[in-house]
Amino acid sequence: MLSTKLLILSSLIYGSSPSSNMINSHNCFTNCPNKFLISNSSEFHKIGIVDFRYILKKSNAMKTLGNKFLLFEKKINEKFKRKQMDLKKKEKLIKEDKVNLTELEYKKKMKLFKEDVFIVQKKYKNERSILNKSFQKIQKKIKDLLAQVLKDVSIRKEINVVFLKENIFLFNNPSVDLTSEVLDLFNKKTKSLKITITPSK
Repeated sequence: MLSTKLLILSSLIYGSSPSSNMINSHNCFTNCPNKFLISNSSEFHKIGIVDFRYILKKSNAMKTLGNKFLLFEKKINEKFKRKQMDLKKKEKLIKEDKVNLTELEYKKKMKLFKEDVFIVQKKYKNERSILNKSFQKIQKKIKDLLAQVLKDVSIRKEINVVFLKENIFLFNNPSVDLTSEVLDLFNKKTKSLKITITPSK
């Protein structure tokens, strides 16, 4: 978790207006104008902006995770398709053999067939669930690592507040944008990160 010195604000637009708080505090805005002028405030220069989503999307760690997820997903889908084909063949044989069976025997075979279908479908859902949970777990770990890198950068640069770029309407000073620097450092920090998705059994 980020320390109180580092605040990533995801709802800037809906937050309370700091200017109204200043005005209501003993009319200090009118009595002490220099205190709140941006040009005279050193605290103004201690803010940063970061595109958190962009970093996650472009980071090598997230790309590796995404590729591994797609690989496991493909394997699961291919295995399920093979089982589907086997079930269709089995169903076809049962229906072709219907003329040689009594009605009771036919119903019994169809019942067993439907049970097989249910088992295959349940196994497929379970394997997908295992894969999704494993992906989400690693994704959370990567996000936490990124948050820590962002915290380290902000402390080193003596930045007190970091805003999400998606909530910023306009900024005129590119130097407050930490995105590229954080992305580069994050890629270096996660270069040897082992990403293992739990395979289905």
